[in-house]
Amino acid sequence: MTSPEAGKPIRSDAVATDPQESQIGQKYAQLLGHQENILARLQKIRSELDSPLMVEILRDLREATGSSVPQAVRRVTEGVEEVIRSIQLSQSEVHKELLDRPGRMTVEGITNLPAFLGRFLAERAEAPDFHYRVEVDEIRGWIIHWREMGPGGVVRGAGRFYERPYAWLES
Repeated sequence: MTSPEAGKPIRSDAVATDPQESQIGQKYAQLLGHQENILARLQKIRSELDSPLMVEILRDLREATGSSVPQAVRRVTEGVEEVIRSIQLSQSEVHKELLDRPGRMTVEGITNLPAFLGRFLAERAEAPDFHYRVEVDEIRGWIIHWREMGPGGVVRGAGRFYERPYAWLES
């Protein structure tokens, strides 16, 4: 590939430098997906434990019987909150691990792609239904046109990222 010309596409896909790295990236993505599912269920449990109905039931029990059940439920709620914090910490560590893998993902033909655009591609390029095109514009710099397809060929998301999104205002 020659040096990029303004408005011309560069490359439509990322190249993992090693097939094993591609598998590792997929495993990280699977891990993050599982963590998101678990986190959503735990947050639902926490909201049910803190719901007004639950608070009213526990208050009525405590007033009627002097029961220690409300304290036990409070400890369970605190335990669920601790697990939620632990999962969130684990997610941030996985994200950090993905982003700290220098040289693992490259975009062929592009030597000076800004870090935030490179991270965007590195996080998503392993997905089978993620497609993108990289262009360079004289005013806005690097432009990433992306599209993610869902089941049945339905577009889940699409858009553009610019290196300098507001540069045209200055010219």
